[in-house]
Amino acid sequence: MLSTGFKFWFGLCLLMVVSAVFAGYTTGGTETGPISLGWKGGVGNHVVYTLLMIGAGSMAVMGIVSQAFRDSDLEAASELLGIEDLPQAQNEVGNSWWPVFAALGLSILAVGLVVNSAVFIIGIIIVLVIGFEWTITNWSEKATADPRLNSELRERLMRPIEIPIIGTLGIGVVVLAVSRILLSSSVTGAVWVATIVGIVIFGTAFFISKRPSISRGVIQSILFLGISGILIAGVISAVVGERDFHHKGSHHADKSHVDEKE
Repeated sequence: MLSTGFKFWFGLCLLMVVSAVFAGYTTGGTETGPISLGWKGGVGNHVVYTLLMIGAGSMAVMGIVSQAFRDSDLEAASELLGIEDLPQAQNEVGNSWWPVFAALGLSILAVGLVVNSAVFIIGIIIVLVIGFEWTITNWSEKATADPRLNSELRERLMRPIEIPIIGTLGIGVVVLAVSRILLSSSVTGAVWVATIVGIVIFGTAFFISKRPSISRGVIQSILFLGISGILIAGVISAVVGERDFHHKGSHHADKSHVDEKE
């Protein structure tokens, strides 16, 4: 029996596949290219086709997850946790940072669509990751009426995924944003920016380490503000563009060498 969530996500997946095929045929694709994922010909506009197919794949993953957990069905959660009785599901949930991160990702995506393809891709990655995290969090918060049990359920499910994959993606995005900031600054300015950022990161880590009793919400707020500031500065730097690089030395040496031969 297919769950309601699976039908919803599968419908969106099918809609995006049809849209991708239609876009391929209307933007110069060959007869078999759009329906063979480019294996037997061109797909037309590669950017539009690829984005729609990526969206279709994401919707398919959401549908599989929804079907696997039976739309937060209590019996499925009981089988996963290995217990016989579960408390009644709760309706009230706590605050979440995911909507704010999702809005930030959509903003970066919109700016990248106009300014730079790299920024656009970063926005897509952020939106997809946040969408997946938000879905799992929403499911776990309503799985049972016990918040501690819900937190344990989410930890067991997401920790093996979050730490290696999302950690790697997060580091890559931050490094790319910092590189845009340094490349858009002058030579002296880049040194000052790197120095100040390093001091701020070290000082924040030292401050947190000296206060083990600090609440989790404060730490999350500090991390959110820091990451948001770096991403926004990176997007602005990408819009400004890289500084002009003047190569000296080899060109003049070659020219003088030619003059000597003449």
